[in-house]
Amino acid sequence: MRCLDLGCGGGEVSFEIARLVGAEGHVTGVDMDEVKLSLGRESATQRGCSNVEFRVGNVTEWDEPAGYDLVYCRFLLQHLSRPVDLLRRMWAAVAPGGTIVVEDADFSGLFCHPPNDGFAFYARVYPRVLELHGGDAAVGRKLYRYFLEAAIPDPNLRLVQRVDAIGEAKTLSLSTLEATAEAMVEEGLASVEEVNAAVADLATFTADQGTVVGDPRIFQLWCSRPAAGGPAGGAAAPSW
Repeated sequence: MRCLDLGCGGGEVSFEIARLVGAEGHVTGVDMDEVKLSLGRESATQRGCSNVEFRVGNVTEWDEPAGYDLVYCRFLLQHLSRPVDLLRRMWAAVAPGGTIVVEDADFSGLFCHPPNDGFAFYARVYPRVLELHGGDAAVGRKLYRYFLEAAIPDPNLRLVQRVDAIGEAKTLSLSTLEATAEAMVEEGLASVEEVNAAVADLATFTADQGTVVGDPRIFQLWCSRPAAGGPAGGAAAPSW
């Protein structure tokens, strides 16, 4: 299989796809962040992974019709002001018999227990950062309609949500808050002091094994192009 991972970052999902398709398959990861791509290339060398390549590119300009058996993106559309345009190009890039797979978030589903001020700050302010940069924190729930608008027929739909009390996955909210702290201040959404206080509060909360943190709801959609004139859609759920 020829596979494409758009907005691949450092390539963690690209490597998982490469594992699934095996040595006979090939994965191309595309991202506009050359630093992350460099990390991905270093990781590929360390892993001895020869069926993955990383390429710099802007997804708003990318266009490769009928080029891949799998066209995939994860947590990418939430950052785009015109997600349907990309979905159209992604679907056009699916070769006969191939599949498009998209995962994205709905941040209204964020939760933690017990209540925490730092987490509440993150849940309130991070969606505003996305919106001010042209994104949409609720894009997940809209994906089904967006698929139809992009003329992707009868998409399959699944909803998943992760919750953690321990482990690295529990730190996602904290790492996202830290990564966007500067943007929150630059956009006038909070002061440096407010952001620092929220980060410290959420860090303490996250480290406490008596607390739970729920990630955003993740909407997963996929659709297969017919190989030889058959109906689209109807593919089995992706195993990842």
